[in-house]
Amino acid sequence: MAVSAVMNSTTQSGSVAKTTSGESTSSSGGVGMGSSVDELMNNFMTLLVAQMQNQDPTNPMDNNQLTTQLAQFNTAAGVQQLNGTLNGVGMLVTSMQQMNAADWVGRHVLIEGDSVVSTAEDGNKEFAFSVNSGVDKVTVTLTDSAGNAYTAELNEVKAGVNKYSLSDLSNFQPADPRDMDGASFTVTYAAVNDDGSKPEITALKKAKVEGVSFTQSGAELQLGLDGTASLGEVYMIE
Repeated sequence: MAVSAVMNSTTQSGSVAKTTSGESTSSSGGVGMGSSVDELMNNFMTLLVAQMQNQDPTNPMDNNQLTTQLAQFNTAAGVQQLNGTLNGVGMLVTSMQQMNAADWVGRHVLIEGDSVVSTAEDGNKEFAFSVNSGVDKVTVTLTDSAGNAYTAELNEVKAGVNKYSLSDLSNFQPADPRDMDGASFTVTYAAVNDDGSKPEITALKKAKVEGVSFTQSGAELQLGLDGTASLGEVYMIE
């Protein structure tokens, strides 16, 4: 005699009515189905006791079926506990990331965007990019406010985030803009290998973290004039 059979007979023996709150009640005090693993296990044990008390001596309980049902309930309970543990760990990791992000205030990060370099004595001369694989040559283009473009090269660039200075560039065409005083340039890139393949390259810009806000989706860095960025949008912390 299976436990499910007792469950069906118990459920059918009483009338079920909905209360004004929308909940179901049994007029005979029958066992509810329950929604959590604990409730289902309690119901299972209640029905098991009822089955043992009312079993037909000529058709006793099937031990194999009972063992299988108990194993299924234990597995369900274990999965629920594991999910609860993983959710707790996930929340802990998120909280730690948010708290660590608060330590970034005052530091600089590299995020996606075009760098601006200058030949002025106190101007920024550094630029950066990220490439998804090693590349034989990166063509760096410096474009001034009038639209004049000057190209230079970087050779044997490694995969990942790369930082350079204007002094690292070579083979400028059509002229060397570093000889210009107080000029500013927007920097763009193109990557190509000797075999003609073109790895993906992403221009990066430096931004200062002025504050951190906490949202439901995680920590958000406040970057002043450079806007905001999530932790996942940061390529490097300096």
